Amino acid sequence: MPLFALLRTGFDRLTLYLPALVLSLFALGSFWLVRSVPDLQTPTANKAIRKDPDYYLHGFSVKSFDASGRLTRELQGAHARHYPDKDVLEIDAVQIHVMNDEGQRMVARADHALAEGESTHPDPEIILTGRAQVIRDRVQGAEATELRSDKITAFTQSHRVISDSPVEFIRGKDHFTANTMDLNGDSGIYQLQGRVQGVIMPARR
Repeated sequence: MPLFALLRTGFDRLTLYLPALVLSLFALGSFWLVRSVPDLQTPTANKAIRKDPDYYLHGFSVKSFDASGRLTRELQGAHARHYPDKDVLEIDAVQIHVMNDEGQRMVARADHALAEGESTHPDPEIILTGRAQVIRDRVQGAEATELRSDKITAFTQSHRVISDSPVEFIRGKDHFTANTMDLNGDSGIYQLQGRVQGVIMPARR
């Protein structure tokens, strides 16, 4: 196969599995259930908003189930802190498990996560930093896929996932790297910039 055709095939494969990774990150936007904890408290009129954390969580797990009782999402963390003045939740040693209707599991993990609240941020960000990974398991013959970077930022309203740190994509035996990425889930436009390299293995026949 000519080199150009091989590269085109490789990038076609890339665009097939990147949306799944993007959607798995967007799913996290509705998953930070612990952000609702301060709303359970009765507000005090004209009370100054504190800058130090208003609640902490340690060694916690938050789970979400569908109507049949099937586990669909789980958020785990070693420590969490909520800052009411910025409406920001910080989580250390975070792991997020998402299961779709077809039984396909996606996992995101990082040393640190920051989630902005929807009430004060028009396009809330979810930022994973420190050995960030988003993994989609292999299922029904589809190759496992993985996105790695030291920083991954998802914008939950505009449906974008970006990184200004080097990124690494793995799909089966295919392997791509780039200096930065900008993925738009609405338009389907994926930009890998900087030193972009790829190793593409021939598809099985």
